[in-house]
Amino acid sequence: MTYWITEVDDNEYANNHASGIIANRMAAESVNEIGFRILHYPRMYAEELRTEGKEARQVRLESLLSAVLPGDIVIVQYPLWTNYTEFEVEFIDYLSTVRKAKIVAMVWDILSWIHDNRERDYTGDASLWMLNRYDLVIAANPKMARRLASEGGVNKPLISMDLTDFVYQGPLKEKRFIKELYYVATGIDPAILAEYASKVPINFIGPHQKEAVPDYIKLLGPMKSIDIPSQLEGGFGLLYYAKGSGYKGMHHYGEYNNPMKLSLYLASGLPVIVMANSAHAEWIAQRGVGIVVNSLAEIDAKIDALTETDYEQMLENIKPWQMAVTQGFFSKQAAIETVRYLELGFTDRLVNVEE
Repeated sequence: MTYWITEVDDNEYANNHASGIIANRMAAESVNEIGFRILHYPRMYAEELRTEGKEARQVRLESLLSAVLPGDIVIVQYPLWTNYTEFEVEFIDYLSTVRKAKIVAMVWDILSWIHDNRERDYTGDASLWMLNRYDLVIAANPKMARRLASEGGVNKPLISMDLTDFVYQGPLKEKRFIKELYYVATGIDPAILAEYASKVPINFIGPHQKEAVPDYIKLLGPMKSIDIPSQLEGGFGLLYYAKGSGYKGMHHYGEYNNPMKLSLYLASGLPVIVMANSAHAEWIAQRGVGIVVNSLAEIDAKIDALTETDYEQMLENIKPWQMAVTQGFFSKQAAIETVRYLELGFTDRLVNVEE
């Protein structure tokens, strides 16, 4: 019997900048360290898959997945990033019915919820009903797991990843207690500028801006994700999805997901600022690794209330979590729990979706 995990290979830019692709590749490499073999595949796009037809796609699946044998366990990192439902269903069915493997979805994102925040029935959306074709679903965290069950109609057993890893072994700067924020994003959303009422400066890491920005924003320019931890000097990492964001569902989705930015900040040893309704707010407050606010308007007062001693304690509190995310602990834990459930029948790590 062999244990597998999928890994997507995208272009150089995506491999270094796209959070979904980075999380996918870091998880595969981490889980490979505990004995899982990697099923590599190039990123495939909808138009290409649609044009080649079903028969050619079956040949493609055979070439990609023929090493999988009956009884093997395959963790499929979900979504596959093809944007083509028909092929993703074929991929899942080929593993389960042709290769006769046990299949597990390691869920990074639910695309319907990123693009849509309406109150409606999501059970007919492909990004959700496809999860019921798996034997087990690894959700981002318990809050997301419960939403998958209640709003998404996912009726398969669920376990929780808890946090996303950010594998990093490079240099770090000693952190200083400075009243500044770091914010990593693909652009400065005008919506966040409209909502930001703080006087605390923001160091923005991301693509160059064509439009002028307020004086409180310092543009640090684009960086490869793996280079960012070495640049963060102190202060706090901000996690926030503006209400008027271009992705309509992101503000609400941000209450449930595991942001890659959170893991990047932790890997850097940097305390974080999160909203009180986020999935990690309670943990962050209890463990003392950051600040929880109800709105951006509270940032000034919260930071002003801190002493340098308070900040140094946060830095100390972060250390075990920093070690965990940089060594791929959470991906490895989820993979081990997969085997415990599917092979040994342990149910103690299943999420109680009724809570």
